[in-house]
Amino acid sequence: MNILIAANTKFMGPTSVMVYSLCRSHRDMEVDIYLAYHDLRGQDIERLQKIITCFEKKRLHPLDVGKEFSLRVSDSERFSHEIYYRILVLNILPQNMDRILYLDADMLVKKDLTEVYETPMHEACPFVVCEDHLGYSRSGNEFPPDRVAIPRNYKYFNTGFMLMNLNYLKKRNSVGYILDAFYREQGRYPYPDQDILNQMYYDKVQYVPWSLYNLPSEWYKIDTEALSKGKILFATYPDMNNPSINQEECYLNVTRQMRDNAHIIHFLAFLKPWLYRDKPMYSDLEIYAELWFEYEREMYENVEGLERL
Repeated sequence: MNILIAANTKFMGPTSVMVYSLCRSHRDMEVDIYLAYHDLRGQDIERLQKIITCFEKKRLHPLDVGKEFSLRVSDSERFSHEIYYRILVLNILPQNMDRILYLDADMLVKKDLTEVYETPMHEACPFVVCEDHLGYSRSGNEFPPDRVAIPRNYKYFNTGFMLMNLNYLKKRNSVGYILDAFYREQGRYPYPDQDILNQMYYDKVQYVPWSLYNLPSEWYKIDTEALSKGKILFATYPDMNNPSINQEECYLNVTRQMRDNAHIIHFLAFLKPWLYRDKPMYSDLEIYAELWFEYEREMYENVEGLERL
């Protein structure tokens, strides 16, 4: 299994837990982890290597993407250059590789990913992805396809989970086209890489369930009336905070079931446990944070000499 991650020094704490959880969930499997970076210190790479060495059949492959890209694309307070490395690094991966699974570093990998990694991809599919469920359907925000001029009969995907069809991307020089779009469109969209990739490939990607492979760390309450008619409809946050709605009567809370069934939990936006170590956190995040802190605690117990961050 080939896994791709990207990291910088500031994010080394969450990245460590993500890598540990990935290895822990695939104890008996061969896993090659490709690390796209530019500003990591030697001690950061050694840290990840120390974690990986605790598990058999796991290998780390650091890949420095160089500084040219950072000179042409500006980062921001919200997004660093690393969001682009999932594409930039594709040109320096082994030539005989046909697929690789990119995972964001703010994820927790709870279960084996073999089945989704082996998803059959048709020849004209560049990526296997998950629908971006955090936006319009959860909180009533702007419909993302409208923002990037995607027809409404298509979904909008989250780029934190991307199974990449390297044969497709190589044959079409897709990396070059994508990077040109990044250079040209930077600053135009609120989610720069994700919006651009959606605009380019909305009609070519394949989908796997977000509830299994890209679960945001928030409440999940199902509309009971819709459920009685055979339809699953999640309540939005405005619904959950509407005092005129009888919450217990109208909604079934399935948050823990969703958390427990998920293979990957994605700690999106500000819903990140490590930001709330010494202060109160959102009640929905608490349900997921207890799991993340459990993995972190186990990591420090099992990886000898690992410096606490």
